[in-house]
Amino acid sequence: MDAAFRATRTCRRTPNAPGVRGFTLLELLVAIAILAVVAVIAWQGLSTLLATRARLDPEVDDARAVVAAFGQMEEDFAHVPTNAALFELPAQPVHVFSLNGQPALEIVRLAPSPDGSGASALQPLIYRVRDGRLERDSGPVQRNMAVTVAVDASNWASVDLLPGVDGMTVRAWKAGAGWVTPVDAATATAPGIEVRLRRGSGVLRRVFLVGSQ
Repeated sequence: MDAAFRATRTCRRTPNAPGVRGFTLLELLVAIAILAVVAVIAWQGLSTLLATRARLDPEVDDARAVVAAFGQMEEDFAHVPTNAALFELPAQPVHVFSLNGQPALEIVRLAPSPDGSGASALQPLIYRVRDGRLERDSGPVQRNMAVTVAVDASNWASVDLLPGVDGMTVRAWKAGAGWVTPVDAATATAPGIEVRLRRGSGVLRRVFLVGSQ
């Protein structure tokens, strides 16, 4: 029994037994110093990332607003009827007029009939700059209509598309003459409309195909 007890006692190693050692104070200090350096580097990287994100977020939101505004214009121009006489329109479906001393763009586009019959109807739209923003006013969908409809009518809906807009100019492409104004005289055969939006010292320009749908 003494031999078995001595064997069991020999297999058990105490903290002070030879061959078992822990970290020295110097090793702990080096490890803590390395962790501190890594933490500082990580904090600086995270701080830079957050600062960059805070700076870019407004620019990203503005870029999305520009894309959305021009995308809505493209959708409306694509559904402009190319044959005004077929729909008995009293004027061209795209023209520019003065509204409160500022140029405004009026578009008549095809839309589903309000009675759900599946037939094509017409909807008047007006793009204008008011109070430093690009605004889209949409009138009621009608089977028969006149192009000139009061913008402030109670059945019109208004949506702000893009802030920070100082002004808008519109030109139409006319074969043999290039970009011309006024737009009314050229839209009968104009394949494209150019819209320019002034924003501060810069200008946003986009060319739209008329009646591509």
